[in-house]
Amino acid sequence: MSSDMKLTRRNALVGGLGIALTGFMASEADAAEKRPRRKREKREEPWKYVTLDPAVAAKYAYETYVPWGCMYGALKGGMKAYAEACPEMAETVEAFPFLALRSGKTGFGAQEQLCGTLNGAGMFMGLFVPDYGELCELIKKLTDFYLSEALPTYVPENDKYPNFVKTIAPTTQCGDSKGTWLAVDESQEHKQLRQERCIRLTATVIGKAVELLNEYFAALEAEEESKE
Repeated sequence: MSSDMKLTRRNALVGGLGIALTGFMASEADAAEKRPRRKREKREEPWKYVTLDPAVAAKYAYETYVPWGCMYGALKGGMKAYAEACPEMAETVEAFPFLALRSGKTGFGAQEQLCGTLNGAGMFMGLFVPDYGELCELIKKLTDFYLSEALPTYVPENDKYPNFVKTIAPTTQCGDSKGTWLAVDESQEHKQLRQERCIRLTATVIGKAVELLNEYFAALEAEEESKE
């Protein structure tokens, strides 16, 4: 076979392959155009924090506890205080589906497990703290407070029950915390104050959570200023 014939055949093969590849690429391009484009996921950012008054958050938690309990009261109380201090976020707070927080009533779906005050306060902290590890540290501080202090310490403006009983919770479980408080006095009068105890505890814990947030962001601000 002559060299001219070989070149001709080679050219034909190459030419055919080129046409085939061109057709394949064109069909792939058409298919790509028809496929729905994946949207780039938008990174979720924490809300901007502003210094809050712990007493205001506690007061609102005390007032909003009924009807859906500790997790509901803790988060809603904190967010009401936030909306008041940060008016541009008021509409967002107003639209928040607080009803979902029924899940924390009586310790996670009425199972008397994780105390709803901690659950709600931890969720409130999570709205603002950007670093997950630092969020966990703050929640640990809140838990340590819950397990080491005689609670509740919150006293409403019109206190109908002076010298209210305080106890140190043995665990973060709703049943254990509540049971320890109830065991102090087995009288019927004392038992009737169980809900009042939980309302005051909710106010106490969200107030402490706000204190911790204020300290955290003040330290961040001081650190940023020191770098300038």
